Amino acid sequence: MNNWPRLALCAAGLSLSLAGTAWAGLKAVDPGPYTLATGRYPMWYQDHNDLSMELCQSRAASSRVPVSVPPAYMCTLLPEPGIYDDALPLVFPDNWPPEMFWYLAETSIPAVGNSGYEMDVYVAGIEAAFASENPIDGDQQSFARIRIRVSVPQAGTYVITHPYGVETVNVTTPGRRAINITRDIGIGAPGDFSGVLKGALGPFLRGVGGPYTEINPDTSASETFIGDPNITEAVIGSPFNTNYVEIKGPAGTIRTDVFTVSGKVLDARKQTPAELERASYRRTSDGTRVEVFAKAPNNATLCFRETLALVPGTPASPCQFNLLPDNNGLFFAHRLSPGAPPPVIVVTATDPSGATRPTALSRKLSDVVKVTTARYDWANKRLRIEASSSDEVQVPDLVAQGYGRLSKSGTVQSLTVNGLAQPPASVTIKSAAGGSDTEAVVIVGNAPVEAENQAPVAVADQGSTSFGVPLTLNLLSNDRDPDNNVPLSIADLTQPDAGLGSVALSGSAAVLYTPPPVVNGPMTATFTYRAQDNKGLKSQVTAVTINVAPNQAPTVVNDTAATLGVALPINVLLNDSDPEGNTPLAVNSVSQPVDGRGSVSTDGNLVTYTPPATIPAPFTTSFTYIARDSLGALSTPATVTVQVSPRPAAETFAVTTATVTARSNNRYNWDLSGTSSVTTGNTVTVQVTTPTGLVTLGSTTVPLTGRWRLTVSNSTTVIPTAAPSATIRTSQGTVRTVPVNVQ
Repeated sequence: MNNWPRLALCAAGLSLSLAGTAWAGLKAVDPGPYTLATGRYPMWYQDHNDLSMELCQSRAASSRVPVSVPPAYMCTLLPEPGIYDDALPLVFPDNWPPEMFWYLAETSIPAVGNSGYEMDVYVAGIEAAFASENPIDGDQQSFARIRIRVSVPQAGTYVITHPYGVETVNVTTPGRRAINITRDIGIGAPGDFSGVLKGALGPFLRGVGGPYTEINPDTSASETFIGDPNITEAVIGSPFNTNYVEIKGPAGTIRTDVFTVSGKVLDARKQTPAELERASYRRTSDGTRVEVFAKAPNNATLCFRETLALVPGTPASPCQFNLLPDNNGLFFAHRLSPGAPPPVIVVTATDPSGATRPTALSRKLSDVVKVTTARYDWANKRLRIEASSSDEVQVPDLVAQGYGRLSKSGTVQSLTVNGLAQPPASVTIKSAAGGSDTEAVVIVGNAPVEAENQAPVAVADQGSTSFGVPLTLNLLSNDRDPDNNVPLSIADLTQPDAGLGSVALSGSAAVLYTPPPVVNGPMTATFTYRAQDNKGLKSQVTAVTINVAPNQAPTVVNDTAATLGVALPINVLLNDSDPEGNTPLAVNSVSQPVDGRGSVSTDGNLVTYTPPATIPAPFTTSFTYIARDSLGALSTPATVTVQVSPRPAAETFAVTTATVTARSNNRYNWDLSGTSSVTTGNTVTVQVTTPTGLVTLGSTTVPLTGRWRLTVSNSTTVIPTAAPSATIRTSQGTVRTVPVNVQ
C-alpha cells in the first residue's frame, strides 16, 4: 500500500511540532468484499473500544430539532446538483454523494468582540471520497482527517490541545487562519482502505446524550447513532481524556467543550447477496417491454422500480414490480408499457427474515443486440455482418468492433468489409443504446493453398576502392525474391581473409567495407552473404569481390617566384593535385638552395624562402619540395625557382580605398585598394577589426602597374565592428592602419 500523510500548513510562516503527541489510531476495517450497496467502500471501521462505525448512508432525520427542508439528517449527506439528490435513495453510482463519512466530529470557537482570536473549525473525521471527486467506480479512497484553522492577532507560539493530541505551532505572521493544519492519513492504492488505521483518530468521540435511535425512512428500520450532528453537546471518548479543544498563546486562552458528532453504529447484518445480471428493453410500435434478470439466495424476495425515488405510499416502498423466482436462485420480471423505456431501474433484494440487510442495485437499461449474419467468403475475401437492435422505434447506431459502423436499412443494419486477408474468429457488435452481441463467424469456401516459399535469388556483387577509402555497397539492389516476399535482408555475412580489411552491415540492405591500413599493391578482398526474405528463407551463398588499389602519389608541378630581398611565402601546393582526391595535400619536406643563396622553411602548407642578408646583385636560385596526400603517399620532388633582386631603398605605399558594405542576411562586402612602388615579389596582407578581434581578410600581390586591390564579397564570417579599421602589411615590411568606411 502507498500510505502517505497529506499535510497542509498556512503558507505565511508557520511551523508545527508534534512532540509529546501520541496517536491512538483504529483497530480494524471491514476486510470485504466491498459491494455496490456501500459504493464498494468498507462497511465499517472499528476502534479499540470495539465500537464499529458504519459508512453513514442513512436518511434518518433527527427528532431533537424541528422538521426542516432539507431534513436534519443524522448522517452528513451533502447534496450535489446533477450528482446526488438527497431527496432520493442512495444508489451507487447514479445517486451518490462525492463525499461521505464513517465518523465526523466538528466544533468551532467564535471570537470575542473584535479580538480576531477565534477557531474557525476543528474537524476529526473518517471520510469516503473519490480520487477524481465525482463518483466513479475504481476511484474510491478513504482517509482519517484532522483539520484545525485558527485566526490569531499576535505572533508567537501557540499550544493546541484537542481530543486526539497536542499541536505546538510557531506563528510568525498573524491574521486570519494564521494556523491552518490539514492532516489526511490513509490514502492508499485502489481497493486498499487499511491506511486509515494509521491515522490519529480513535477511539470515536460520542455525544454524552447518546446513543440516539432514529427510523430510516427508506427501510423503516431502527438505527443507532453515537451523536446528533444537528446539536452541540459535550463528548466522551478522547484517548487522552481531553474531550475539548483549548488554544493557549500570546493572545490568551480560548476553549470549547462542545461538538457536533455524526456516526452510525454498525448494523452487523450482512447485505443480502444480489447480482443484477441483465436489465434490457425491447421497443416496437406497440410499446416497450422491460426485462430484468437477477440472482439472489432462494429465500430472498426481489423487486424493482423504474425510478431512483421510492414508490409513493405510507411508508414509501422500494418495490414497484416483483421478480419471480425459479427456486434455483434466479429471478425474472418483465413489464409492458406504451411509453418510452425508463432511464434506470433499481432492484432491491430483501431477506424476509431480516437476517440480512436489504441491497439495492441500479442499472441503466440497454437494448438487446442480435447478430443475424457473420459470414466470411474466401472466394472474395469479404466479411458480411448483419445485426439488429431490440429498439425498433429509435434505432440506435451499431458498430462492429474493429471494423466500423453498420449501415441502417429499416431495423436491420449491415456492414461489408472487403479485402480481408483472413476471417476473424468472431465479431462483436456494440449498440449506442448499451447492448452488445458476439457471434462466431461462419466460413464459406476453402482457404487458398499457399505455394511453398521459394528462396531469394542473390547475384554476386563487386566494387572497387583504394587504400584508406571505405566503400558502401548495396548488396540487395540486384537481388530478387520469386514470391515477392520482400523486403529482403542480409544474412550470414562473412569477413574477408585476415589482412584484407573488414566488412559490417550498414542498414538492412548494404555493407561497409573498410580496406586494411596499408596496401602496397593491388589487392582483391572477397566475402559472402545470403539474401533472406521476410519469411526467413535464405538464398544460396553469394560472393562479393572488392578490388583495392594502392594509394597513388600526388601530382606536383614546378613553381617560380621572385622577391626584392625580403622573405617570400610561396604556396607551392596551389597547382598540385592528387589523382584519387586524397586531400588536403601537405608539404612533407624541402631541400635548401646552394650555400649563400638563402634558406627555405615550411609549416606544412606554405614554403618560405628567405634571401641572404646582403644581395649585391640579382641572382636566381632553386630548391625542391615533396608533397604528401592525406593518406601519406609522397610525390616526386618538384623544383621551385626564385628570382632574387636587391631590396629597394624604400617602398612608397598608399591606401586609397577602404570600405565595407552591409548586405541582407548579415553579409558584408569588403573593398580595399592602393598603390605600391614595389611590384616584384610584393604581397599585401589585410587585417580588419571584428567583435572577436583582429581577423585576416586576405592577401593580394602587387601587379606591375603598382595598383593593388583586395575585395571580399558576401562574407558572413568577417563581421566589422561599429567603427572598423584595417591594418595593411606588405612583404617589404610596410605597415599602415586606416579607418574603414561603413556603407
